[in-house]
Amino acid sequence: MHSKKTDVFETMTSKITNEFPQYSRIHANWEFVLTDKKTKQVKNTKQFQIMAIQNDDKKHKHIGIIISELSNEYVQLPDLVAKFLLELEKYTDSSVDDIMKDEKIHDMPTFEFTKNVYLYTDKLLVSEDALYKYFKKYDLILQIRVAKPNLSL
Repeated sequence: MHSKKTDVFETMTSKITNEFPQYSRIHANWEFVLTDKKTKQVKNTKQFQIMAIQNDDKKHKHIGIIISELSNEYVQLPDLVAKFLLELEKYTDSSVDDIMKDEKIHDMPTFEFTKNVYLYTDKLLVSEDALYKYFKKYDLILQIRVAKPNLSL
């Protein structure tokens, strides 16, 4: 009898949908490339999903990150959040340009970033305290949602 391994992205997207039922989402699939420090060879890649969780009525957005397990690569996340927000801005601006052509766009809704970053993961390999402090240095408010807390930390 085969047991289908649950897809972390599917499971966590479902949790996000339950937590933010009235919000729309825009996501991108990215990956960390983990290299050996000495040889510089790629040892592994770790896929993750980053998304804007937008409240269309209140015109604000949060960022969500889904990753199966998080370890030392967490130090890259604040920069990746900033990069994703810039990508969204470019996408929105170009879409608006395409739609509006030469018309003025004063009343186009902009979504204010709340600074909330929701981290959805199956497993943390670093302490929650270290994560909270690190994100705070970047003026971000981390919200951790761990499916299986690692009690050894």
